[in-house]
Amino acid sequence: MTRSAVGTAAANVNEAGSSQPRERSHALPYHLLIALVSILLIVWLWPIGIMLHHRDTLFPVSLHTLTEFGAIAVALLVFAVAWFAQSPGQPGNVVLIGCGFLAVGLIDLGHTLSYKGMPVFVTPADPEKAIHFWLVARYVAAFTLLAAALRERPPITAAWQRRAMLLAAFAGSALVYWVNLDRPHWWPRTFIDGQGLTPFKVVAEYGLIVVSGIAAWGFYRHGGARGGSYSNADLCTACLITILSELCFTLYANVNSVFSLLGHLYKIGAYAYIFRAIFVTSVRDPYQRLSFEVQERREAERRVEFLAYHDVLTQLPNRALARDRLVQAIADARRNHTVVALVFLDLDNFKTINDSLGHARGDALLQAVARALVENVRETDTVCRQGGDEFLLILKGLPDVEAVGPIVSKLLEALSAPIDIDGVSLTTSASAGVAVWPSDGQDFDALLQRADTAMYRAKEEGRNGHRFFDENMNRESLERLTIRQGLRKALDAGEFRLHYQPQVDLASGEVVGFEALLRWMHPQWGLVSPARFVPVAEESGLIVPIGSWVIQEACRQAADWDRMGLPPVVMAVNLSAVQFKRGDLEAVLDAALSQAGLPAERLELELTESLLVDDPQLVRTRLLSLHAMGVKLAIDDFGTGYSSLSYLKRFPVDRLKIDRSFVSDVVSDPDDDAIVRAIIQLAASLGLRTTAEGVETEATREHLQRLGCDELQGYLVARPMPAEDVPGWVQRQMAQGV
Repeated sequence: MTRSAVGTAAANVNEAGSSQPRERSHALPYHLLIALVSILLIVWLWPIGIMLHHRDTLFPVSLHTLTEFGAIAVALLVFAVAWFAQSPGQPGNVVLIGCGFLAVGLIDLGHTLSYKGMPVFVTPADPEKAIHFWLVARYVAAFTLLAAALRERPPITAAWQRRAMLLAAFAGSALVYWVNLDRPHWWPRTFIDGQGLTPFKVVAEYGLIVVSGIAAWGFYRHGGARGGSYSNADLCTACLITILSELCFTLYANVNSVFSLLGHLYKIGAYAYIFRAIFVTSVRDPYQRLSFEVQERREAERRVEFLAYHDVLTQLPNRALARDRLVQAIADARRNHTVVALVFLDLDNFKTINDSLGHARGDALLQAVARALVENVRETDTVCRQGGDEFLLILKGLPDVEAVGPIVSKLLEALSAPIDIDGVSLTTSASAGVAVWPSDGQDFDALLQRADTAMYRAKEEGRNGHRFFDENMNRESLERLTIRQGLRKALDAGEFRLHYQPQVDLASGEVVGFEALLRWMHPQWGLVSPARFVPVAEESGLIVPIGSWVIQEACRQAADWDRMGLPPVVMAVNLSAVQFKRGDLEAVLDAALSQAGLPAERLELELTESLLVDDPQLVRTRLLSLHAMGVKLAIDDFGTGYSSLSYLKRFPVDRLKIDRSFVSDVVSDPDDDAIVRAIIQLAASLGLRTTAEGVETEATREHLQRLGCDELQGYLVARPMPAEDVPGWVQRQMAQGV
């Protein structure tokens, strides 16, 4: 990845999905409304309008038929669009308006066919017959819009709801036809030829004006000028034009007058706005949404494609892309007779930083490391994030292996510089392993495995450095793999044994305890040294079930010795750091003690010093929990780790075990003597007992006794022995009076 890539990739990716749909205008067409009102006033009040008002030939039956069929066509279009152009989230009011205007169109057809001058439609054409159809159609339209204006309805998803609305439209229309054609006498008089409209007709028209006005206000209040799930502004406009139309129908004295013509034209205009509102909601907007949605989907696909080959946090190429880049680098190296280096880089102590300062700062540190790596390699090289705090570097086009070392050293030096994270100056380092093509492998997997192996060797040798892979590492790696595979079945196969080394009181010589030491008796390899298999067990996590077995077996053995009549002693068990951090340790201990019937104070857990400094608060909480159970706690190999007086003061330990590296030369080496003396005095001041490990000579025993050490353990007393040898050894010691 180039230097600029880390800075720009995030911005490029974050642009995905940023498109927002444009908001359409929802303002009322005030200019149009003013123009329509002005036309009505001119026709009504000005002399030219009065003159036109008295002419009865301006709106012949042919023109009436034409305008009505135009209105019917628009009404049926409203229904067709609302019914067939379904879209996700379509408001329920859209279907309501559609079915309502299906009924309006059907009833308007009856009005058209009943108009004066039309052929016989079941019964002779008649102004009142036409007015009856007219009023019903107008009220159906007005109340449909009023119902839509008063309440926003959720999307209609059930088919039966849609079918019920459709059936109601047809049934209601049929009922209107039956009443108007077969029971016209049910209606009061609406028109008297030569006199004009009756008061009932005028009041009915004003009623329509009132209903339409309420509907207009409802649409305006719900978003006439602000928008909504559909265009409330268009529906509000339709209601206002309907009011103007109905005013026209309160003024005419002859069905062929200019007011009748104007009213019909206004009605078509109102229907057109209703159609526009439904069309915009059901067709245009879904189509446009499908089009910010297609674009957003394309952006999302690009983002998914980017993330498939890049790390989310650092925007660096990930392992999948690293594999591809390495294949390309090897192809180039074959043509140009150069070498390629795969560098596996792992930050040192990143977990401590991440846990102590928080994951946010840990992430920021990883991003800073990514930038530092990119800035310190060539444009042709590739920096990848393997995962966690692991990075891969592909260095291509190198003349020879010797060119790799200076590059890696420069990278490690750059990473050791302080990094400011939110005002906190952090200093980190890294360990790197290097595998080179073609000498160390021919493909990505082989080179990665060997670079990983070399990195672990760099860790083992003190960290903050790099190592090149060599075949000895491969043999050791293969041995670890073989041991790991053997460990997986060793527990079930019963291949583990416990040997026990006595611990005696320096003053009395009495046996006060035994330390349980794990042994592995492999059917082919024989006795495997703990130094070979315990680190592998810890690395793989297998130490947890193995450690649980050790605790259970040691407790059982101590209880068996009690039943044999041996003096009660403390059973000491080494506890792995991995097992210590497991949340079920207390449960394992409780089960082992209960099954064996062994008192908790007869079990002692030995912890390493290094375990105490890793998350002290968690360690303190766990130690207090164990101490509350009654088990004893000891610090093993004391003096070799990182303990301090503050840790000893905070942690509820009972014993310090002095490491054999100080004990073996305590008589002859003044430095060892000073260290052992200081440990014993420190323990005494804190009320802790001390046990010296690795005591092999009588002179060492006497010197430790003079220094005030409490107990000893070592070959001078006895070597570790199988459980079956312990009773005889104890009886011999007792017989000798020791």
